[in-house]
Amino acid sequence: MADFEETIAIAYLQQAEDKENKCTLTSERLMVVYRGNINSFDRHHIKALDFNKRRLLLPLVSGGIMAPLSLLTIFLNLYNPWPLMFILFLGMALFYLGWQQHPVLTVTDSVKEHDFFLKEISPNLSAFVSFARQLIFQGSSLMFYPLPLEEWEAIENQEECRPQELEEKAFLRLMNPQQLARWRQQKRDEVAAYVILHIDPLKVKANILYETTERGSQELYAHLYGSINREAIVKTEFI
Repeated sequence: MADFEETIAIAYLQQAEDKENKCTLTSERLMVVYRGNINSFDRHHIKALDFNKRRLLLPLVSGGIMAPLSLLTIFLNLYNPWPLMFILFLGMALFYLGWQQHPVLTVTDSVKEHDFFLKEISPNLSAFVSFARQLIFQGSSLMFYPLPLEEWEAIENQEECRPQELEEKAFLRLMNPQQLARWRQQKRDEVAAYVILHIDPLKVKANILYETTERGSQELYAHLYGSINREAIVKTEFI
């Protein structure tokens, strides 16, 4: 990866801080480190980025051969049946393991589909893939922050935007387009005026972390731990 490439987002495939299994989105490419092996995809050549389910071919084939052959040998009484019984059950277990569908992260480029098997699809990885798809295929990664008009008028001339929520919670809860659409629906009957800040996360100076907002909830929000620098606000929408 070239030195001038800017790292935009990172997500781990298995567990946090596992550098042997992680995804990195840069200004030029998507890097998938899987079991220590680096897979690099030019962003302009990526055709699809999805979660799918796949069967494990090696256990499926191995079990499919071991189980019937050991069973046939037992019926023909060609060998001591006890070791064959072990091989039979082992083959059945392998076949069952291979037949089960396992979650994978699939990166499709101009050549083929590349599958990376996962133990599970974590909320953070799901948020990373959603963000990466938005940036790669739509060319936009905007996030949104609504606040009351009165509050905006009090801070709009400040060098950096520090809404009241930052003082109360130490972070600002940003929204993606889907979350913003739900927020609009909830506020449609209110008479209060709001301003929606359209924020480019690539220009934000403070750290952004994806976290849940409520105990037991799996939905992640982008939490901005710091003020919003002026150059990151690309548009103000009054509603």
